[in-house]
Amino acid sequence: MTNIHDIARLSGYSVSTVSRVINHQKYVADDKRAKVEAIMRELDYVPNRLARDLSKGQTKTIGVVLPYANHPYFARVIDGIMSAGFAAGYKITLLPTNYDMTVERRYLDQLRGKAYDALIFTSRSSSLDTLERYRKYGQIVCCEDPGDDRELAAAFTDRMASYVHAMQWAKKHGYETMGVVLSRNNVISASTRVTRRAYEQVYGPLTDDHLFTGAVNYDDGYHAGQYFANLKPTVDVIFANGDDIGAGVEQYFDHHGLPAIPVIGQENLLSSRLLNFSTIDHHLEALGQAAFRLATGKTRTHELIKSDFIIR
Repeated sequence: MTNIHDIARLSGYSVSTVSRVINHQKYVADDKRAKVEAIMRELDYVPNRLARDLSKGQTKTIGVVLPYANHPYFARVIDGIMSAGFAAGYKITLLPTNYDMTVERRYLDQLRGKAYDALIFTSRSSSLDTLERYRKYGQIVCCEDPGDDRELAAAFTDRMASYVHAMQWAKKHGYETMGVVLSRNNVISASTRVTRRAYEQVYGPLTDDHLFTGAVNYDDGYHAGQYFANLKPTVDVIFANGDDIGAGVEQYFDHHGLPAIPVIGQENLLSSRLLNFSTIDHHLEALGQAAFRLATGKTRTHELIKSDFIIR
Protein backbone atom coordinates (compact mmCIF):
# COMPACT_ATOMS: atom_id res chain seq x y z
CA MET A 1 0.00 0.00 0.00
CA THR A 2 1.34 3.40 -0.98
CA ASN A 3 2.54 5.59 1.88
CA ILE A 4 4.04 9.02 2.33
CA HIS A 5 7.58 7.70 1.95
CA ASP A 6 6.70 6.30 -1.50
CA ILE A 7 5.36 9.69 -2.56
CA ALA A 8 8.54 11.38 -1.33
CA ARG A 9 10.79 8.91 -3.18
CA LEU A 10 8.90 9.19 -6.48
CA SER A 11 8.65 12.99 -6.33
CA GLY A 12 12.24 13.52 -5.25
CA TYR A 13 11.15 15.74 -2.39
CA SER A 14 11.46 15.24 1.35
CA VAL A 15 8.83 13.58 3.51
CA SER A 16 8.26 16.92 5.27
CA THR A 17 7.52 18.62 1.94
CA VAL A 18 5.05 15.89 0.97
CA SER A 19 3.46 16.14 4.41
CA ARG A 20 2.93 19.89 3.96
CA VAL A 21 1.21 19.23 0.62
CA ILE A 22 -1.03 16.54 2.11
CA ASN A 23 -2.01 18.80 5.00
CA HIS A 24 -2.60 21.81 2.72
CA GLN A 25 0.01 23.88 4.49
CA LYS A 26 1.79 26.94 3.17
CA TYR A 27 5.46 27.34 2.25
CA VAL A 28 5.47 24.83 -0.63
CA ALA A 29 6.36 26.12 -4.09
CA ASP A 30 3.57 25.75 -6.67
CA ASP A 31 5.60 23.49 -8.93
CA LYS A 32 6.50 21.17 -6.06
CA ARG A 33 2.90 21.04 -4.87
CA ALA A 34 1.67 20.26 -8.38
CA LYS A 35 4.17 17.43 -8.85
CA VAL A 36 3.37 15.83 -5.49
CA GLU A 37 -0.37 16.07 -6.11
CA ALA A 38 0.04 14.56 -9.60
CA ILE A 39 1.86 11.53 -8.14
CA MET A 40 -0.81 11.17 -5.46
CA ARG A 41 -3.52 11.12 -8.14
CA GLU A 42 -1.59 8.67 -10.29
CA LEU A 43 -1.18 6.25 -7.38
CA ASP A 44 -4.71 6.91 -6.08
CA TYR A 45 -3.14 7.78 -2.73
CA VAL A 46 -5.55 8.62 0.11
CA PRO A 47 -4.01 9.90 3.36
CA ASN A 48 -4.74 7.86 6.47
CA ARG A 49 -6.60 10.55 8.40
CA LEU A 50 -6.93 8.48 11.54
CA ALA A 51 -3.21 7.82 11.72
CA ARG A 52 -2.49 11.47 11.00
CA ASP A 53 -4.86 12.65 13.73
CA LEU A 54 -3.44 10.20 16.26
CA SER A 55 0.08 11.37 15.45
CA LYS A 56 -1.07 14.86 16.40
CA GLY A 57 -2.60 13.57 19.61
CA GLN A 58 -6.17 14.43 18.64
CA THR A 59 -9.01 13.15 16.47
CA LYS A 60 -10.99 16.41 16.13
CA THR A 61 -14.01 14.30 17.10
CA ILE A 62 -16.29 14.87 20.08
CA GLY A 63 -18.66 12.13 21.26
CA VAL A 64 -22.04 13.20 22.63
CA VAL A 65 -23.57 10.63 24.96
CA LEU A 66 -27.37 10.85 25.08
CA PRO A 67 -30.17 8.42 25.97
CA TYR A 68 -32.25 9.21 22.87
CA ALA A 69 -32.69 12.05 20.42
CA ASN A 70 -36.50 12.21 20.24
CA HIS A 71 -36.85 14.57 23.19
CA PRO A 72 -36.64 18.36 22.67
CA TYR A 73 -34.15 18.73 25.54
CA PHE A 74 -31.51 16.57 23.88
CA ALA A 75 -32.31 17.82 20.38
CA ARG A 76 -31.73 21.44 21.37
CA VAL A 77 -28.53 20.69 23.32
CA ILE A 78 -27.23 18.82 20.25
CA ASP A 79 -28.10 21.80 18.03
CA GLY A 80 -25.85 23.97 20.18
CA ILE A 81 -23.01 21.44 20.19
CA MET A 82 -23.25 20.87 16.43
CA SER A 83 -23.24 24.57 15.54
CA ALA A 84 -20.19 25.24 17.72
CA GLY A 85 -18.43 22.09 16.52
CA PHE A 86 -18.97 22.82 12.84
CA ALA A 87 -17.62 26.35 13.22
CA ALA A 88 -14.48 24.96 14.92
CA GLY A 89 -13.91 22.20 12.34
CA TYR A 90 -14.82 19.31 14.65
CA LYS A 91 -16.78 16.15 13.92
CA ILE A 92 -19.63 15.45 16.32
CA THR A 93 -20.62 11.81 16.87
CA LEU A 94 -23.91 11.00 18.59
CA LEU A 95 -23.67 8.07 21.01
CA PRO A 96 -27.14 6.84 22.07
CA THR A 97 -27.45 4.70 25.20
CA ASN A 98 -31.13 4.30 26.14
CA TYR A 99 -29.72 4.70 29.66
CA ASP A 100 -27.83 1.40 29.38
CA MET A 101 -24.82 1.59 31.69
CA THR A 102 -23.01 -1.12 29.72
CA VAL A 103 -23.28 0.94 26.54
CA GLU A 104 -22.01 4.03 28.36
CA ARG A 105 -19.00 2.06 29.59
CA ARG A 106 -18.28 0.99 26.00
CA TYR A 107 -18.12 4.65 24.94
CA LEU A 108 -15.84 5.45 27.86
CA ASP A 109 -13.54 2.63 26.78
CA GLN A 110 -13.53 4.09 23.28
CA LEU A 111 -12.41 7.40 24.79
CA ARG A 112 -9.56 5.51 26.46
CA GLY A 113 -8.74 4.05 23.02
CA LYS A 114 -8.48 7.59 21.58
CA ALA A 115 -11.57 7.29 19.37
CA TYR A 116 -12.66 10.73 20.64
CA ASP A 117 -10.92 13.76 22.05
CA ALA A 118 -13.72 14.22 24.58
CA LEU A 119 -17.16 12.98 25.64
CA ILE A 120 -20.11 15.20 26.51
CA PHE A 121 -22.65 13.47 28.77
CA THR A 122 -26.03 15.13 28.19
CA SER A 123 -27.45 12.57 30.65
CA ARG A 124 -26.08 9.45 32.27
CA SER A 125 -26.64 6.23 34.13
CA SER A 126 -22.99 5.78 35.12
CA SER A 127 -21.87 7.29 38.42
CA LEU A 128 -19.87 10.49 38.57
CA ASP A 129 -17.09 8.44 40.16
CA THR A 130 -16.92 6.33 36.99
CA LEU A 131 -16.76 9.38 34.73
CA GLU A 132 -14.08 10.90 36.93
CA ARG A 133 -11.91 7.77 36.61
CA TYR A 134 -11.97 8.03 32.82
CA ARG A 135 -11.12 11.71 32.69
CA LYS A 136 -7.40 10.90 32.48
CA TYR A 137 -8.02 9.50 28.97
CA GLY A 138 -9.71 12.63 27.64
CA GLN A 139 -11.92 15.52 28.59
CA ILE A 140 -15.36 14.64 29.97
CA VAL A 141 -18.12 17.24 30.24
CA CYS A 142 -21.36 16.80 32.21
CA CYS A 143 -24.56 18.68 31.43
CA GLU A 144 -25.42 18.79 35.12
CA ASP A 145 -23.87 20.27 38.23
CA PRO A 146 -21.45 17.58 39.50
CA GLY A 147 -20.44 19.58 42.57
CA ASP A 148 -17.33 21.63 43.23
CA ASP A 149 -15.35 18.67 44.53
CA ARG A 150 -15.44 16.80 41.21
CA GLU A 151 -12.64 16.76 38.65
CA LEU A 152 -15.18 17.13 35.85
CA ALA A 153 -16.00 20.02 33.56
CA ALA A 154 -19.68 20.92 33.46
CA ALA A 155 -22.19 23.10 31.65
CA PHE A 156 -25.63 23.19 33.23
CA THR A 157 -28.77 25.25 33.76
CA ASP A 158 -30.13 26.57 37.04
CA ARG A 159 -32.94 24.01 37.03
CA MET A 160 -33.54 24.10 40.78
CA ALA A 161 -34.08 27.85 40.91
CA SER A 162 -36.28 27.89 37.81
CA TYR A 163 -38.38 24.90 38.95
CA VAL A 164 -38.93 26.40 42.40
CA HIS A 165 -39.87 29.75 40.82
CA ALA A 166 -42.42 28.14 38.52
CA MET A 167 -43.93 25.97 41.26
CA GLN A 168 -44.11 28.86 43.71
CA TRP A 169 -45.89 30.92 41.04
CA ALA A 170 -48.39 28.08 40.54
CA LYS A 171 -49.09 27.73 44.26
CA LYS A 172 -49.39 31.49 44.73
CA HIS A 173 -52.05 31.54 41.99
CA GLY A 174 -54.21 29.01 43.80
CA TYR A 175 -53.06 25.72 42.31
CA GLU A 176 -52.88 23.68 45.49
CA THR A 177 -52.16 20.28 43.94
CA MET A 178 -49.64 19.66 41.15
CA GLY A 179 -49.14 16.66 38.91
CA VAL A 180 -45.63 15.97 37.57
CA VAL A 181 -44.62 14.31 34.31
CA LEU A 182 -41.10 12.87 33.97
CA SER A 183 -39.19 10.74 31.48
CA ARG A 184 -38.01 8.38 34.20
CA ASN A 185 -38.17 8.04 37.97
CA ASN A 186 -34.52 7.28 38.71
CA VAL A 187 -32.29 8.72 41.42
CA ILE A 188 -29.38 8.89 38.95
CA SER A 189 -31.33 11.22 36.64
CA ALA A 190 -30.31 14.81 37.38
CA SER A 191 -33.61 16.22 36.09
CA THR A 192 -35.63 13.77 38.21
CA ARG A 193 -33.67 14.60 41.35
CA VAL A 194 -34.01 18.33 40.84
CA THR A 195 -37.72 18.14 39.99
CA ARG A 196 -38.41 16.13 43.13
CA ARG A 197 -36.36 18.49 45.31
CA ALA A 198 -38.13 21.55 43.93
CA TYR A 199 -41.54 19.93 44.36
CA GLU A 200 -40.80 18.95 47.94
CA GLN A 201 -39.63 22.48 48.73
CA VAL A 202 -42.90 24.00 47.45
CA TYR A 203 -45.58 21.29 47.71
CA GLY A 204 -44.12 18.71 50.07
CA PRO A 205 -43.44 15.03 49.27
CA LEU A 206 -44.26 13.96 45.70
CA THR A 207 -46.67 11.04 46.01
CA ASP A 208 -46.85 8.28 43.40
CA ASP A 209 -50.41 9.20 42.37
CA HIS A 210 -49.28 12.72 41.41
CA LEU A 211 -46.43 11.40 39.24
CA PHE A 212 -46.50 10.08 35.65
CA THR A 213 -43.25 8.67 34.23
CA GLY A 214 -42.05 7.40 30.84
CA ALA A 215 -42.90 10.57 28.90
CA VAL A 216 -40.54 11.65 26.11
CA ASN A 217 -42.89 12.90 23.35
CA TYR A 218 -46.34 14.27 22.53
CA ASP A 219 -48.04 10.86 22.55
CA ASP A 220 -46.63 10.10 25.99
CA GLY A 221 -47.95 13.46 27.16
CA TYR A 222 -51.37 12.52 25.78
CA HIS A 223 -51.31 9.36 27.89
CA ALA A 224 -50.26 11.44 30.88
CA GLY A 225 -53.27 13.66 30.25
CA GLN A 226 -55.50 10.58 30.28
CA TYR A 227 -53.93 9.46 33.56
CA PHE A 228 -54.49 12.78 35.33
CA ALA A 229 -57.98 13.20 33.87
CA ASN A 230 -58.98 9.89 35.47
CA LEU A 231 -57.23 10.61 38.77
CA LYS A 232 -59.68 11.15 41.65
CA PRO A 233 -59.32 13.74 42.98
CA THR A 234 -57.47 15.22 40.02
CA VAL A 235 -54.71 17.84 40.28
CA ASP A 236 -55.01 21.61 39.73
CA VAL A 237 -51.96 22.07 37.48
CA ILE A 238 -49.44 19.86 35.67
CA PHE A 239 -45.69 20.36 35.50
CA ALA A 240 -44.41 18.66 32.34
CA ASN A 241 -40.86 17.75 31.36
CA GLY A 242 -41.19 19.38 27.93
CA ASP A 243 -43.51 21.62 25.94
CA ASP A 244 -44.49 18.92 23.43
CA ILE A 245 -45.31 16.62 26.33
CA GLY A 246 -47.31 19.40 27.99
CA ALA A 247 -49.12 19.92 24.68
CA GLY A 248 -50.11 16.25 24.71
CA VAL A 249 -51.53 16.65 28.23
CA GLU A 250 -53.52 19.74 27.29
CA GLN A 251 -54.80 18.22 24.06
CA TYR A 252 -56.16 15.15 25.84
CA PHE A 253 -58.35 17.37 28.02
CA ASP A 254 -59.46 19.39 25.01
CA HIS A 255 -60.23 16.40 22.78
CA HIS A 256 -62.38 14.81 25.48
CA GLY A 257 -64.37 17.94 26.29
CA LEU A 258 -62.88 18.28 29.76
CA PRO A 259 -62.26 21.61 31.51
CA ALA A 260 -58.83 22.94 30.52
CA ILE A 261 -56.04 22.20 32.99
CA PRO A 262 -53.14 24.64 33.42
CA VAL A 263 -49.81 23.28 32.19
CA ILE A 264 -46.24 24.43 32.81
CA GLY A 265 -43.86 23.11 30.15
CA GLN A 266 -40.19 23.43 29.35
CA GLU A 267 -37.98 24.73 26.51
CA ASN A 268 -40.26 27.46 25.05
CA LEU A 269 -41.10 25.48 21.92
CA LEU A 270 -43.65 26.36 19.26
CA SER A 271 -46.19 24.05 20.92
CA SER A 272 -46.34 26.13 24.12
CA ARG A 273 -46.55 29.33 22.13
CA LEU A 274 -49.42 28.07 19.98
CA LEU A 275 -51.34 26.61 22.94
CA ASN A 276 -50.37 29.58 25.12
CA PHE A 277 -49.20 27.81 28.27
CA SER A 278 -46.35 28.84 30.56
CA THR A 279 -42.90 27.33 30.12
CA ILE A 280 -39.31 27.40 31.35
CA ASP A 281 -36.67 28.29 28.75
CA HIS A 282 -33.37 26.69 29.74
CA HIS A 283 -31.55 28.15 26.69
CA LEU A 284 -30.31 24.71 25.71
CA GLU A 285 -28.51 25.80 22.53
CA ALA A 286 -26.32 28.03 24.71
CA LEU A 287 -25.82 25.07 27.04
CA GLY A 288 -24.66 22.92 24.11
CA GLN A 289 -22.25 25.60 22.90
CA ALA A 290 -20.77 25.93 26.39
CA ALA A 291 -20.40 22.14 26.65
CA PHE A 292 -18.50 22.07 23.35
CA ARG A 293 -16.13 24.83 24.48
CA LEU A 294 -15.36 22.88 27.62
CA ALA A 295 -14.90 19.65 25.64
CA THR A 296 -12.14 21.24 23.56
CA GLY A 297 -10.29 22.46 26.66
CA LYS A 298 -8.68 20.73 29.60
CA THR A 299 -10.07 22.59 32.59
CA ARG A 300 -12.73 21.44 35.05
CA THR A 301 -14.59 24.75 34.66
CA HIS A 302 -18.29 24.87 35.53
CA GLU A 303 -20.54 27.11 33.41
CA LEU A 304 -24.03 28.02 34.60
CA ILE A 305 -26.64 28.90 31.97
CA LYS A 306 -29.49 31.00 33.39
CA SER A 307 -33.08 29.89 32.76
CA ASP A 308 -36.20 32.02 32.27
CA PHE A 309 -39.74 31.26 33.46
CA ILE A 310 -42.13 32.55 30.80
CA ILE A 311 -45.64 33.19 32.12
CA ARG A 312 -48.50 32.98 29.63
